[in-house]
Amino acid sequence: MLTYTKHALLALLLLAPSPALFAIERDNTEAKVEQLMQASGLKHVIERFPQEIEAQINLQKRSSPSTALSDEESKLLFSHFKSSTIYDSLKQYLSHKLNQQTLTTLLAMHDNSLMKRLVTAEVNASSSEHKNDMEAFINTLRHNPPTTSRIKLIQQLDRVAMSTESVLYIMQMMMLGMNEIMTSGQDKSNPSKRAQQQKVITDSTRLIEDELREQIIMSMHYIYRDFTDDELLHYIAELKRDESQHFTRVAIEGIGIIILDAFKHGMNQLLQRRNAKAA
Repeated sequence: MLTYTKHALLALLLLAPSPALFAIERDNTEAKVEQLMQASGLKHVIERFPQEIEAQINLQKRSSPSTALSDEESKLLFSHFKSSTIYDSLKQYLSHKLNQQTLTTLLAMHDNSLMKRLVTAEVNASSSEHKNDMEAFINTLRHNPPTTSRIKLIQQLDRVAMSTESVLYIMQMMMLGMNEIMTSGQDKSNPSKRAQQQKVITDSTRLIEDELREQIIMSMHYIYRDFTDDELLHYIAELKRDESQHFTRVAIEGIGIIILDAFKHGMNQLLQRRNAKAA
């Protein structure tokens, strides 16, 4: 084991940054993460998340009415998916996963007119008021398909941006969370049974992967309809950066962790309530 003299320890204490400096650096990191979440459109995605969770809960009610939550239980579970809570949790997660250099690079990348136009187009397309326009555009696209080069370009953008992969992953996390709720009264001591249930969920989402990818790619044709091939090639090049790929992965990973954590807390409250009523 290494040992230090009193003088060496004193020198280390004098050279070590103070807690105040660590606090300043942490605050600076969180401020940059907030800027990035806004600039990249991630903040807008989080704001819409409760709607997706509520839709998943309602879908579970329709597909499995015998094991569905009551309206009171659904309300309790849904209370754990406030957009502000998800936003704060993801901000904390990203603050630990992204260093200053990566944040500076990503913020600079988003601070140009093309990137701002791209993010605006992505945010606008996700609003309900554009739903009919998108459906009409996609319907026209089926009869008048784009050029082969444009199709390949959008397919490449889907892969680089991990669009389909992220949707599939988040769907799996939602389904795993709902499965935990629906089977909360069953014996969970059998790890092989739990693994089997998780495999069923993973396999079920893989079954719809091709169909989902097609839907996402068709919507991407609409989202980027006003951008030239050269502009999209520039976007793809930016998304291929190591910093961009890392940001996308940790953001998806963070959202998945937050979803499962929210379901876990919700499940614990539901079990407490059910046990209290049964007592």
